[in-house]
Amino acid sequence: MSDRANRIETILYDADGNRTDDDAAAVRAETVEIDADGNVVQTHAHDSLAWEVDPISLEGDAGEAATRPKHD
Repeated sequence: MSDRANRIETILYDADGNRTDDDAAAVRAETVEIDADGNVVQTHAHDSLAWEVDPISLEGDAGEAATRPKHD
């Protein structure tokens, strides 16, 4: 038994269920408690924190296009 404290980490997953370090690609997160030997001792899925990407935020819309004033 080690006297080192357990650590808490958040693991991100992409849409295919693979671990990712890319915040932009993450669609799900899980918090894990890891003991001093590197073993996961507790997990907590954050299903209520799962999010969906709004297509408009990726594609933009006409209101986001740059405009210039027209001079008559």
